[in-house]
Amino acid sequence: MKRAADIACLAALAVICVTSMLAQETRDQAVAGMRKVDAKEMDPTYTTPAPFAQKLLNEALARHPEVLLLAIHATPPGHKNVIIASNFGRIGKIGDEDDLRCIHTGKSNLEVSANGKHFEDELALQDTSGKTIGALGVVFNYRAGDDKAALEKIAEQIRDEMKAQLPSGAVLFAPAT
Repeated sequence: MKRAADIACLAALAVICVTSMLAQETRDQAVAGMRKVDAKEMDPTYTTPAPFAQKLLNEALARHPEVLLLAIHATPPGHKNVIIASNFGRIGKIGDEDDLRCIHTGKSNLEVSANGKHFEDELALQDTSGKTIGALGVVFNYRAGDDKAALEKIAEQIRDEMKAQLPSGAVLFAPAT
């Protein structure tokens, strides 16, 4: 009986590993295909990921291999709203109209990419008290007919997992522990 449980556990682990490897290949391909960011879209003085924010993001990617791209937008002290953590670079990219609208209204931005291959849910990121402290961009692979509501639920789950670890927005910039 124990041997059968061990085999089942190993099989499940193998599936998780293969899924993660395939997701990583897809993530790498997505990053390679991203458009170049113009220098005027960047804050040249903010170039290093926020340590705790990057830790949260890395943990979320490890738990959710179905996520293609992930980014946290927030306002570091003395800066405009920028990307402070991501799995695709662009640290210091200044928040655009969509990012800021999400933060100011609390309403998610939901969209299918122009080529129809990706679905993005950008949500307001909150601290444990419910105060909006930034935005979380979550991108999935997408095919026409995929369940957008199910993808939204995954994005909300990731946001809620992060929220539970954020007593304030300042924690995003704290050392990763």
